[in-house]
Amino acid sequence: MNFPSLSAKTEASPPGEARSEIPAPASASENQGDQPRTPPPRLYALDALRVVAALAVLAFHFAGIDKASGVNWGENPRDLFPWLFPFAKYGSYGVQLFFIVSGFVICLSAWGRTPGQFVRARFLRLFPAYWFSVVVALAVYRLLPDGIRTSPSFSDALTNLTMFQVPMKAQHLVGAYWTLWLELCFYLVFLVVLLKPITFQRVYVFCWSWLILSVLIQQYANVPLLPTLAPALNTSLFVAGITMYLMYRFGPDLKLWLLLGMSWLTMQSDLVEHGDRLRDDLGFDRSPYVALALVTVSYLLVLAVALHWFDRLQWRWLATAGALVYPLYLLHEELGWAMIRILHDRLGAWPTLGFTVAVLLVLSWLVHRYVERPSVRWLRTKL
Repeated sequence: MNFPSLSAKTEASPPGEARSEIPAPASASENQGDQPRTPPPRLYALDALRVVAALAVLAFHFAGIDKASGVNWGENPRDLFPWLFPFAKYGSYGVQLFFIVSGFVICLSAWGRTPGQFVRARFLRLFPAYWFSVVVALAVYRLLPDGIRTSPSFSDALTNLTMFQVPMKAQHLVGAYWTLWLELCFYLVFLVVLLKPITFQRVYVFCWSWLILSVLIQQYANVPLLPTLAPALNTSLFVAGITMYLMYRFGPDLKLWLLLGMSWLTMQSDLVEHGDRLRDDLGFDRSPYVALALVTVSYLLVLAVALHWFDRLQWRWLATAGALVYPLYLLHEELGWAMIRILHDRLGAWPTLGFTVAVLLVLSWLVHRYVERPSVRWLRTKL
């Protein structure tokens, strides 16, 4: 899931600190060395979209999964939140919005950087808050067990610190970590673009190559690494975000519209198939076509940013809200469920839900202010 800052030259700096000026639209054929005018230095609309995506995922985990009711609420959220559940059950598709924004922002942040600078920036952005969340998750498992799941071993917890627990076959301490592994693979794949100075043409060719590869390898799912580095659905979303950044930087043209259209076509095929499987095999009460409509809206919202429709949006509080998204995403699942298990019988459903979300927001701000920012400053000097 995307959690990089939205400034092109900040290396994990908190929103509102070091900022860059992002080039305004130019034609795709325009020399990259030209210096067109600069729009507002921060894309607050992307902060807003990340907040919406994070809140959707929270709603899904806390009020949209009826299969988890026996572990956490003790009752079915469908009955506890009768008007919220029909919306919350689709909240998991906030992840797809995260991935589109990730493609946009990673391309933005990589422009003009060397591979080493890019890796350093991504490391600083991802790992300090992540390491803290691993410690918190292990403490929750040990001190506040749910009585049903087996606590991860200390070996698995140590493996989680690498963020490579998937290929090392260790248990996720937090279920939401699966998206971080996909993000990490995306970063590794995108390094191919940075082997030489980044240009429009290099990024454009990379997008088509990666997208076509993701479609072809579906016939060869047993080939090592390929399905991991180019999963069709997620590759389509990342490519869509990259394409829309190219539109933002250079202006839309037919080549980019075709690439964006191809990413949507491959996305919709896999999304509907995935939705059918969840409904038919796992019993999720969700329409694949409602899911497709929601992800299509995500495309349109990021496209509106790419076409500069939201350039006038300058609400500075969105930068602060956006800064809380990553720690909130890391902390909310296991810690939030533990709070729900403890408080539900005492407070009731709605007060428990409101109190849990409020506490998580406060904790996310504390982690951002007193863990993430100081550790990033320290690591930057050492690296």
